[in-house]
Amino acid sequence: MADFLLRDIDERVADRIKELARQKGWPLNDVILHLVKQSLGLAEPDPPPVPGDIARLAGAWGDDETRAFKEAMEAFTGLPDDAPAYMQPPSGKPR
Repeated sequence: MADFLLRDIDERVADRIKELARQKGWPLNDVILHLVKQSLGLAEPDPPPVPGDIARLAGAWGDDETRAFKEAMEAFTGLPDDAPAYMQPPSGKPR
Protein backbone atom coordinates (compact mmCIF):
# COMPACT_ATOMS: atom_id res chain seq x y z
CA MET A 1 0.00 0.00 0.00
CA ALA A 2 1.13 3.51 -0.73
CA ASP A 3 1.55 6.27 1.85
CA PHE A 4 0.74 9.91 1.18
CA LEU A 5 1.52 13.02 3.18
CA LEU A 6 -1.00 15.86 3.07
CA ARG A 7 0.14 19.40 3.80
CA ASP A 8 -1.57 22.76 4.09
CA ILE A 9 -4.96 21.36 5.04
CA ASP A 10 -7.51 24.14 5.42
CA GLU A 11 -8.57 24.61 9.07
CA ARG A 12 -12.26 24.10 8.21
CA VAL A 13 -11.47 20.84 6.45
CA ALA A 14 -9.34 19.64 9.37
CA ASP A 15 -12.08 20.52 11.86
CA ARG A 16 -14.69 18.66 9.81
CA ILE A 17 -12.48 15.57 9.56
CA LYS A 18 -11.96 15.62 13.34
CA GLU A 19 -15.72 16.01 13.86
CA LEU A 20 -16.44 13.01 11.61
CA ALA A 21 -13.85 10.95 13.51
CA ARG A 22 -15.55 11.79 16.82
CA GLN A 23 -19.02 11.02 15.44
CA LYS A 24 -18.00 7.66 14.00
CA GLY A 25 -15.50 6.77 16.73
CA TRP A 26 -12.85 6.18 14.07
CA PRO A 27 -9.16 7.16 13.95
CA LEU A 28 -8.40 10.22 11.80
CA ASN A 29 -6.53 8.10 9.27
CA ASP A 30 -9.57 5.85 8.74
CA VAL A 31 -11.83 8.87 8.22
CA ILE A 32 -9.46 10.38 5.65
CA LEU A 33 -9.13 7.05 3.80
CA HIS A 34 -12.91 6.66 3.77
CA LEU A 35 -13.38 10.21 2.43
CA VAL A 36 -10.82 9.64 -0.34
CA LYS A 37 -12.46 6.36 -1.34
CA GLN A 38 -15.89 7.98 -1.19
CA SER A 39 -14.82 10.88 -3.41
CA LEU A 40 -13.42 8.41 -5.96
CA GLY A 41 -16.57 6.29 -5.92
CA LEU A 42 -14.75 3.34 -4.34
CA ALA A 43 -16.29 3.36 -0.86
CA GLU A 44 -18.51 0.56 0.34
CA PRO A 45 -21.92 1.84 1.42
CA ASP A 46 -22.46 2.03 5.18
CA PRO A 47 -24.69 -0.77 6.42
CA PRO A 48 -28.13 0.35 7.57
CA PRO A 49 -28.49 0.79 11.33
CA VAL A 50 -29.84 -2.17 13.22
CA PRO A 51 -33.34 -1.31 14.49
CA GLY A 52 -33.41 -1.03 18.24
CA ASP A 53 -29.63 -0.78 18.51
CA ILE A 54 -29.22 1.55 21.47
CA ALA A 55 -25.53 2.16 20.64
CA ARG A 56 -26.53 4.54 17.85
CA LEU A 57 -28.39 6.69 20.35
CA ALA A 58 -25.26 7.60 22.30
CA GLY A 59 -24.69 11.27 22.83
CA ALA A 60 -25.75 14.18 24.94
CA TRP A 61 -28.11 17.09 24.62
CA GLY A 62 -26.77 20.55 24.03
CA ASP A 63 -27.84 23.55 26.10
CA ASP A 64 -30.56 24.53 23.60
CA GLU A 65 -32.05 21.02 23.57
CA THR A 66 -31.97 20.79 27.36
CA ARG A 67 -33.66 24.17 27.70
CA ALA A 68 -36.34 23.26 25.13
CA PHE A 69 -37.09 19.97 26.89
CA LYS A 70 -37.33 21.69 30.28
CA GLU A 71 -39.71 24.33 28.87
CA ALA A 72 -41.85 21.62 27.27
CA MET A 73 -42.08 19.71 30.56
CA GLU A 74 -42.93 22.88 32.49
CA ALA A 75 -45.85 23.43 30.12
CA PHE A 76 -47.51 20.37 31.66
CA THR A 77 -47.64 22.02 35.09
CA GLY A 78 -50.20 24.51 33.81
CA LEU A 79 -52.81 21.98 32.66
CA PRO A 80 -56.41 23.02 33.26
CA ASP A 81 -58.51 21.29 35.93
CA ASP A 82 -60.60 19.57 33.26
CA ALA A 83 -57.66 17.61 31.87
CA PRO A 84 -58.52 14.01 30.89
CA ALA A 85 -58.23 11.38 33.62
CA TYR A 86 -55.09 9.86 32.14
CA MET A 87 -53.34 13.22 32.64
CA GLN A 88 -54.37 13.60 36.28
CA PRO A 89 -51.93 12.93 39.12
CA PRO A 90 -52.19 9.46 40.68
CA SER A 91 -54.25 10.79 43.61
CA GLY A 92 -57.04 11.70 41.19
CA LYS A 93 -57.00 15.35 42.24
CA PRO A 94 -56.81 17.89 39.43
CA ARG A 95 -53.65 19.88 39.13
